[in-house]
Amino acid sequence: MNQRYIITGGPGTGKTSVINELKKKGFNCIDENSREVISREIIIGGEVLPWKDQIAFENKISNIRTQKYLTSPKESICFFDRSPIDCIAYLRLNNLEATSKIINDIKKCNFNTTVFYTPIWEEIYVNDDERKENIKQAKEIETSILETYKSKGYKLVEIPKISITARVDFIISKI
Repeated sequence: MNQRYIITGGPGTGKTSVINELKKKGFNCIDENSREVISREIIIGGEVLPWKDQIAFENKISNIRTQKYLTSPKESICFFDRSPIDCIAYLRLNNLEATSKIINDIKKCNFNTTVFYTPIWEEIYVNDDERKENIKQAKEIETSILETYKSKGYKLVEIPKISITARVDFIISKI
């Protein structure tokens, strides 16, 4: 049985907090990398930013996510904070097509067909230097992500808006 699970959702919905709690419980988890890439690009004055060159940005993110998938533990449960599929969802928002690079990256990754997602939760949503989307844009991102995963045949399971510990217990109960 495939034990590699994706946790996805719009920005600012608590994915990272859930991943961190799963780590505390001893699960293998692969962190999101978009914020790290954005921070680095801002510091160096780079162009590989979603608001400057989205295609280059998504190609880079997809590559990182794929490499992390390929080097992740295979014999135990592993949770991924997003996957290369999310790159397609972000490109679709701007009517951009997935590149052959992203499509090939997705083919290299075989995740469990059950995908957990954290729904938009306005009470916890905040902006910062890396998260520039307003709540309306965050909702549009969520819609694109859900549609993209469904189009790829994944079964989406909404994580309830409850405490982080209860969210993690919910996920564990479903695997």
